[in-house]
Amino acid sequence: MIDFKSPSYCDAYSRVNALVIVGEALADRHFRSLARLIPDDEEHLLRLAAMEGRHTVDFSSCGRNLGVKPSMATGKSLFAPLERLFRALENSRDVVGCLVLQGLIVECFAVAAYRAYLPVADPYARAITVTVIDDETKHLNYAECWLQAMGEQIHSQIVHICEKALPLTLSILKAMKSDLSAIGIDCTDLLAFFCEDFTQALFSVGIPLTDAHRLLIKTAAVEH
Repeated sequence: MIDFKSPSYCDAYSRVNALVIVGEALADRHFRSLARLIPDDEEHLLRLAAMEGRHTVDFSSCGRNLGVKPSMATGKSLFAPLERLFRALENSRDVVGCLVLQGLIVECFAVAAYRAYLPVADPYARAITVTVIDDETKHLNYAECWLQAMGEQIHSQIVHICEKALPLTLSILKAMKSDLSAIGIDCTDLLAFFCEDFTQALFSVGIPLTDAHRLLIKTAAVEH
């Protein structure tokens, strides 16, 4: 049985919780940026952003429930490379790149992480995580539908941004492996969930499964 109040658990949780809070706050900002880039969908994207904002509040309350203060510096540092990449894409008005980064890669990573966390979460956090998984799936579905509608003309763009963003995303998992394990998360399960969800997301927008698998294998080789 997990001791949610043990010093070792709380120490690791302070960094994991911060990572989640920072990730959700950035997602809020990213969807607001996308609302400006895709004015036809502004209202819907602002609703998605508001969901992410609520997640930030909810996961902050999970830390307070355990009496843990999140190590925000850790979360900001780990997300900094992805945030710089998103800002560069946003500044160049690369809507496809922004949606692939936030809507496919980060959302798949979030869903995978929450799926892996759910079986080992404390009761308070478990109830919140169930709702968040459902919300994040809606965000993923939006990106899939938008990118799918653009057709084959953007497939090379999708692959290009994946080659840039996947190593940055998986480096977060590598950096957090010991802390994730300390709070009961099986990192192998998390990675398997991510690979499953991400390959399916790419397939849904028209990328062949073999190409999706090749991207992940290439990234894994670089990370190794």
